[in-house]
Amino acid sequence: MQEENDEEIPRYPPFMKGLPATDPAKLIETQRELVDQIREAAFATSEVFEQFYLESLRRFACYAHLLPASQTHHHRGAGGLLRHTAEVALWSLQSGSRVLLPGEQAPRRRRELEPRWHLAVFLSALCHDVGKPVTDLVVTSRDGGKIWNPYAEDLYAWANRHGVDRYFLQWRENRGKKHTVVSPLIAERIVGKNVIAWISEGGNELVPWMLETINGHPSTENPIHDLVIRSDQASVERDLRSLGVAFADYEIGLPVERFLVDIMRRLVRDGTWRINDPGSRLWHMDGHLYLIWPIAGEEIAAVINQEKIPGMPRTPNSILEMLVDRKLANIREDQVEGNRCWGIAPAVLAERIPNIRLTAIRLRDTAMIIDPAPPSVHGKVLDLEDQVKAQPVIHEPKLPTAAEPPVSSPPSQKTPDKPEKVIASMPAQILQLDGPVGDALKALAEDIQSAKKPAASLVHIDSSGVPCLKWPDALKGYGMESKAILDELSHRNWLVLDPMSPFRKVVEIESGSGGKWKVIRLQPAVMQLMGIGKQKSDPAPQPAPSSKPAQQQQSSQVVTEKAGEDTRLEVIQSIIATLREGMREGILPSEPDGNFVWIPSRKAEPLLIEKLTLTRMKIMRLSGVVPDVFISQNRGKTHCYRIPTLPLTNKAPER
Repeated sequence: MQEENDEEIPRYPPFMKGLPATDPAKLIETQRELVDQIREAAFATSEVFEQFYLESLRRFACYAHLLPASQTHHHRGAGGLLRHTAEVALWSLQSGSRVLLPGEQAPRRRRELEPRWHLAVFLSALCHDVGKPVTDLVVTSRDGGKIWNPYAEDLYAWANRHGVDRYFLQWRENRGKKHTVVSPLIAERIVGKNVIAWISEGGNELVPWMLETINGHPSTENPIHDLVIRSDQASVERDLRSLGVAFADYEIGLPVERFLVDIMRRLVRDGTWRINDPGSRLWHMDGHLYLIWPIAGEEIAAVINQEKIPGMPRTPNSILEMLVDRKLANIREDQVEGNRCWGIAPAVLAERIPNIRLTAIRLRDTAMIIDPAPPSVHGKVLDLEDQVKAQPVIHEPKLPTAAEPPVSSPPSQKTPDKPEKVIASMPAQILQLDGPVGDALKALAEDIQSAKKPAASLVHIDSSGVPCLKWPDALKGYGMESKAILDELSHRNWLVLDPMSPFRKVVEIESGSGGKWKVIRLQPAVMQLMGIGKQKSDPAPQPAPSSKPAQQQQSSQVVTEKAGEDTRLEVIQSIIATLREGMREGILPSEPDGNFVWIPSRKAEPLLIEKLTLTRMKIMRLSGVVPDVFISQNRGKTHCYRIPTLPLTNKAPER
């Protein structure tokens, strides 16, 4: 009993609980009085009424269900479209009984024609607004993940198929009279081909008159259209006169615009979105307000999910579609495919990072979320050519061979009996600090070298010699979002990742001062190019000592370090050669990906263990030593090894 009483307690807004996916038979029962009057007005036998009238009405209830007839006008409550349609059908039927059929008809012919005439009038009225659910509304599940396609199935069938107990409405903008275009298409589903065939037996005029009335383009001799128009006007006037006051300012459906604007205002108000500062989400630039995307979309989605707002979009893409559809934001219209965001370069960032490029959408009005508007700053909107130039350059990975000596190793350091080293050639051949993330790293290096930022509080070398940058402090203020930095560093394989946790880009370590830091671990070659991160204990160049034992000790230490490095590189090259051999022999499946190829690890490991007597742990530890040459990662749900694609010509012999 308590639950029933709670259901009757009014709440605002009343539509937030959604509309229940009730059995359509119960909806028909709520209009029993109108159905009984239709039965009396219809010139039909019980069999014809049940088969043609009631069946069409049931199909309409399955299709339109509890949808309103309009957003803020007539019949705007739940079930308004069904009620309005039933009223128009009844009153058109009653008016049609007084219409004299054209021409002199024989009594037998009249008996055949009249029931078909009445049914044609009834169905014309029943389907006069049948296109509105297609053009005027978007119907979704509670989480917005399921969207009803009215072309494909009825609303009730969709709800049943997806287990939707309550559905939510969003009104489309610029609806106008678009529903009349699609109404005949949906009407065929409501009426049924067998009904149309039966009506056509009454003459060649009835079906065309019926279709002309439904699509709103009647011929001059069409008598059905005027009957439906007058009944439609009477239904609208009666509803506004009787219930218009009670339902003043009431609308059913989600006010999507108000929700989205409110969320954006709150993100500005609580400081999550800053304006015109490095790292800001909003840039008021040269008279336009730009919102950095998609990171801002992810933050809007987080609020929607946290507050469990039903029926709202929950991904940046769907949120962007909604913002554009409701005219709250604009995207590029000169680019049909690909990224349709603007590329912007605020001057305050471009001074420090010449190739800076932020992707953004343009909001309709600054006052919509910021009032008063902040001063406009200078900047540049990148055209398509500029955007291509500003994209990070991904260089083709290259595995050195004996035929191609590494450019960064002088001849005196080569070991005649060993293959050329991969790591020695990486900085000159593969790595360049280019693109936005490279420029950010160079700007950080300049700030550390000029003492604007203290190295001791931002950079740490861990016990394995891997340089670590404190996160996110080290790269704050260089015009890139944290997520964009991590994504680009990962994409370019500039991060050192734990093979057992390849998706964990930020880790926690004990810093030299004893405190805990969250850090990103960079490849040593990256830090070498930055010119920072060297340990203070690195020995400075000294003149050749006269003490022979000391010279032998230093030489022994260098040889030991080189031997350990040489061994790892040799094993990596052996792994790559074995994997390529397995691919050539058809033993290993592979998936090309640009300059790389992916091989499932569960297929590759037995071959590597058999040929090279390696353990799985040893293979995993070697992954990431030279990430542009050999790395292990999850690809979808499959763990894979990635190696460079072998050139098709001028192949060097493999060991």
